[in-house]
Amino acid sequence: MVPTEVIKDSDPEAPRKAAFVVESGGVVIYPTETLYGIGALASSESPVGRVFDIKGRPHGSPIPILGRDIAMLEDLVEFNETAAALAENFWPGPLTLVLWEKGKLPALITAGTGKAAVRVSAHPFVIRLFYELDWPVTSTSANMSGGGNLLGFYDIYDTFNGKVELIIDSGNIPPSKGSTVVDVTTIPPEIIREGDITFRELKEFF
Repeated sequence: MVPTEVIKDSDPEAPRKAAFVVESGGVVIYPTETLYGIGALASSESPVGRVFDIKGRPHGSPIPILGRDIAMLEDLVEFNETAAALAENFWPGPLTLVLWEKGKLPALITAGTGKAAVRVSAHPFVIRLFYELDWPVTSTSANMSGGGNLLGFYDIYDTFNGKVELIIDSGNIPPSKGSTVVDVTTIPPEIIREGDITFRELKEFF
């Protein structure tokens, strides 16, 4: 058990506190425009390992990361022409791109695939958080592995109280299927999961 602090996402100190926690090796629960996410600094194996343990997630399953913008993520993954066009059209927003990584991320994040799933979120809290951070954070959904999505704040609290250092309270969030995931390392790109961006929207784009 770890002491868990709760702070409203509207609190001016919330982004700074969250940044301090993850930079200190801790784990936070935070809101995005799709679901609550579990965040640890994506630069170190140990806190990323805690995310897996907290979720009960198998180590062979890669987890996505969030960055401030393309510039932050370009240092870690290779944007091809298609990926850059998708990012320009749908970011910030609920689209996760699977790209070749450059060998700078912990092995747990990529699960030895040589690929990383990356996204830029449009949520106001996440935007404020990256004013305080110079490295991406993990963005796997805040639920137990294999379980359903948790949309209510009290479900989030009951599940993760005592397991993470900080929970950012954004209240109950609207129903969401999560982000849409597209593997852009293949030709043609492969839509791995339909989320809040629909197949039809992507088909029209392509």
